[in-house]
Amino acid sequence: MCRILAGVGRYNILSNYYDEVIKGLIGSAEHDPYLAKITNGSDTSHRDGWGRATLFIGLGKRSFYIYKSVKPIYIDKPSQSLPKTELIEFSDPYVIDLIHVRLAARGMPINFLSVHPFETFTRGGSRILIMHNGTVDKYEIAKEMKLPEKIVERYSDTFILLLKIADMIEDDIDISLLREIKRYVRSALNIGLLLYGEEKATLVVGSYYLDTSKRDYYKIYVAELGEGAYVFSSSTLVDFNDYRPQKIKNWREIPNGTYYF
Repeated sequence: MCRILAGVGRYNILSNYYDEVIKGLIGSAEHDPYLAKITNGSDTSHRDGWGRATLFIGLGKRSFYIYKSVKPIYIDKPSQSLPKTELIEFSDPYVIDLIHVRLAARGMPINFLSVHPFETFTRGGSRILIMHNGTVDKYEIAKEMKLPEKIVERYSDTFILLLKIADMIEDDIDISLLREIKRYVRSALNIGLLLYGEEKATLVVGSYYLDTSKRDYYKIYVAELGEGAYVFSSSTLVDFNDYRPQKIKNWREIPNGTYYF
């Protein structure tokens, strides 16, 4: 059970909003009323680590930043709303930013290796990265892939899912991939999926959940910031005034089962 955030667009556009966005994410991770509701008060915070991956695409150059911590984001607070890169000194780079705050599902390991986002490479040699809210059947995936038991036990369901995705694709993602991996879902497949190489990058963000009685918790919102910039967020940051970024007014819910490319 986690919260996810994705931003995409020019650096100068995102940076106008990200101070509020990150502040809201930190607050919603520390005390999540939706989480408290679906766990009958036994859990209220996303305490099992957090991670971030940011890809900067500039004029003929790229820069990549990744950070992971086993501390909660509300203790290990980001020192900057957006990571810095030398590219911003010379241009206004295009940014793809993915942040995940984690509450491990029951039975899943709690360690540094299980902090999202996860990264590996595809059959075509591209890099692929995922963050995920929900659970999938890692044992079914592992059985199909004939993965060693020690790998299955050591790593989370999301990493095992990423290994499956990477084995299915080369250098492109299409809707058929998402249809295929939905069959492994046990609760939800709310994901940010980034495929990138030297020449191109593809971001997929979307929402899919099985139990509609938990819609408030699992739904994802998107807001357009202008000039092709967007922010995607789990529901807690948007639905509660204490966390909602005041500069962003036009949030809309992504329909269940819908993914944006």
